Amino acid sequence: MAPPPPAAPMPPPPPGLPAEPVSNVDKGIVQDANAGRMWMAPTALTEPAGTWSFSDYELLLVGLSYAVTDTVSISANTLLPIVEDMPFWMLLNGKAQIVRSGNVRLAVQGALTHGRENGEGVTAGILGGALSYCLDVDCHSLVNAYVGAGFAHEDQSAVPLVMSGSLLYRVSKYVKIMLEADTLRIVGNDINQGVDGFLAWYGVRFTSKIIGVDLGFVKPICTGDSDCSDGLVMGVPFVSFTYRSFKE
Repeated sequence: MAPPPPAAPMPPPPPGLPAEPVSNVDKGIVQDANAGRMWMAPTALTEPAGTWSFSDYELLLVGLSYAVTDTVSISANTLLPIVEDMPFWMLLNGKAQIVRSGNVRLAVQGALTHGRENGEGVTAGILGGALSYCLDVDCHSLVNAYVGAGFAHEDQSAVPLVMSGSLLYRVSKYVKIMLEADTLRIVGNDINQGVDGFLAWYGVRFTSKIIGVDLGFVKPICTGDSDCSDGLVMGVPFVSFTYRSFKE
């Protein structure tokens, strides 16, 4: 009996469409250019190795990131000097995913930030972690928690803690709903106090493999006797976008 003919090779992707990157990362981040973060807080998801991303927040804040491996990424963010005497600000950041088990993703993050205005500068470090729980097998939807601690100098007696909780829910192939709440607490020697309220973020994400756009609002919500009304019923409009390039 004659042997069967060899299987035909897989056809190349149609012209004009990016090739699917080969990696072990979740499809949810491969198909979402903004999946590495929520409104502001990072998620525990990491991009395929060799991926470059350019991000812009409110036109003034820009950032560039690179995925060193499937689990490690680095980034830099700064303010654009659009006016004279614009203060300088730079944030250098690194993130490493250390747990990928079932629906759970865990990442640690370290950052160094420096600001300078009128010849005076301040440098601080940030250490934090993000815990993401995927609501589907490909991690298109997730709940996320983040805690970050700031350190300014060695004899610092109090540590600011930024805490965030968020939800990303996929409603269609290219649209997701995003909710986030951020708050601050100061802990240290004889200090344990927090702000009376939180920042509430809400809106939608329009996403694809190459471009992601977040459109929404941020509004301070006060508790207790505090008054933080901003005069805007819906809050302050917020927009950000990301352009991403995969390694070929």
